[in-house]
Amino acid sequence: METKFQTSFIPKKTMPTVSISGSMSGRPQHRSGFGSIFMSIAVLMFLASLLAVGGAYAWKQYLVSTQDNLKQELSIREQQFNIDLIEQLKAESTKISIAKQILSNHLAMSKIFGIIAALTAENVRFTGMDVTAPASPGGDIGVSLSGYGKDLSAVAFQSDVLGQLDQYGLRKIVKNPILSNPTLDQAGTVSFGLTASIDPSALSYSSEFQQSGASSTPQSVPQQ
Repeated sequence: METKFQTSFIPKKTMPTVSISGSMSGRPQHRSGFGSIFMSIAVLMFLASLLAVGGAYAWKQYLVSTQDNLKQELSIREQQFNIDLIEQLKAESTKISIAKQILSNHLAMSKIFGIIAALTAENVRFTGMDVTAPASPGGDIGVSLSGYGKDLSAVAFQSDVLGQLDQYGLRKIVKNPILSNPTLDQAGTVSFGLTASIDPSALSYSSEFQQSGASSTPQSVPQQ
């Protein structure tokens, strides 16, 4: 009698099956989508940083080049001008400005005699004069005169002249003229005093070159 052996194969483990996509079934699969996004962002940030560094370096080189060009242009411009001549002209300009200032502030006191002569009547003589400096810069100059007239009518006419200074072009030069203390002596002459203020601008040297109108050019001496 033949002895028959019955063989049986029982696998201890289940063999994994391979799907069409090539992945084995029966094992958990991990997705790599988020990792790819993070990697892409990191690459983009790295490229952006490289571009920023390159741009900053290029801008720095541009500024350095521009500065060098400006220095060269400035040097060329300086060579086109005579620096020594410019300094000399500046010094001369300063001297001229100082001279103009001194001239505009300087007074020719001798011009007072011409002003007094312009307002003196024919039969009146002045024998004494005191001049008072302005109380403040730009103020009027005080004048105090003593004199005499041939007679009372001569002094009266002198008083009329002082009241009509516009007629002789002296109203803006001589201010507040006052004739005082007329005294008749034994010889018939009349002594008196005269006080007035004089505009200092009429005594400046610069007015010699700027005479215009009757305010700075008195007319002829009044006659009785």
